[in-house]
Amino acid sequence: MKKYLALILAIVMSLSLVACGGGGSGGSSETPSGGGETQTGGQTASGGDIYVLVPNADHGWTGAVLTYAQQKAEEVNAEGNYNVIVQAATDAKNQQEQIDDLLAAATPPAGIVILPYDNTMESSMNNIAATDIPFIMVDRIIDNPVVQEKVVANVKGDNEGIGKATAERFIADGLQPGDKLYVMIGDTSSVPEMRNKGFTETLAANGWTEEQLATIEYSAATGWSRSTGKQLFIDWINSKTVEELGEYHYIFTHDDEIGMGILEALSGTEIEQAKKDAFLEAINSIGSSSGLGEMYEVLSGTHANTAYPDIVANFDLFSVTYPPKMIQNAVDDMISHLNGETVEKDHTITVDVVDSTNVADYEGF
Repeated sequence: MKKYLALILAIVMSLSLVACGGGGSGGSSETPSGGGETQTGGQTASGGDIYVLVPNADHGWTGAVLTYAQQKAEEVNAEGNYNVIVQAATDAKNQQEQIDDLLAAATPPAGIVILPYDNTMESSMNNIAATDIPFIMVDRIIDNPVVQEKVVANVKGDNEGIGKATAERFIADGLQPGDKLYVMIGDTSSVPEMRNKGFTETLAANGWTEEQLATIEYSAATGWSRSTGKQLFIDWINSKTVEELGEYHYIFTHDDEIGMGILEALSGTEIEQAKKDAFLEAINSIGSSSGLGEMYEVLSGTHANTAYPDIVANFDLFSVTYPPKMIQNAVDDMISHLNGETVEKDHTITVDVVDSTNVADYEGF
């Protein structure tokens, strides 16, 4: 009896070892230090591993970046030349830990493609630059000499172009120097700084003085969050009198999520009706950006909220493109670099203005 029990135990242990070893690097998902999500490739590749480090999906655009990164990983891994590994960080500390792990690994990555979590990643980017590992930054660019000397490419949307296109659209809609403006910003990174720069420089080129530019009102950081943007807009509009609201004709938001927050606020009950009526009577244009599929539904008149068509009929609503697919461009650039090809160091994705007349030509995310 003891012999039979021993035999059964040996078989069970053998099966357990096989199950534990089956995860390997073949299509597994595991958790690196700090709790970020890792998605690995399907096989060992002759060209080595390319790590793609992105923030976790905390809003629509970032979620789309992660999705497009995973799609690109599957595509490249199927070809077998390189193994693309996507890691999504829960916060800046987690992304710093991911970088530390990569730099301490016995076999270094063939390359790193990174969308820095925020500006606190500068020290970690300096650490990457101190190695011989080629790296590409996406969207949030750490602009210091140490990093820029070594970076293979900066792949980014045209943030200044978004501000420029928005200002030009407002001017076409009748904006005059000194008109009241409200700008709802994303966060405190370089991205909103560049969008505001493109916006104000275009205004200055069209007759705005420094004194007039200084009158532009800016919100607190929304964190690219719809709910935060909605609440900030509600607080802002309720802080104004009916007469004051009649003086605001243009609102520049840094993201479609923020724009959707405004629409939700205008279709809800948290704004006094008299103030809502005054705002809608005065507003000429609301500009946002990114390419959120839900915003495109509003522009095309197919959104499930039946209140939106009547709301947006009062003004020019538009969205300037900022494609999350740029993460795939960055992976392509890294592969080209590793293959010995020349890569454009400043790889800027151009912008388009999407409105109700051309939305059918664009794919949202």
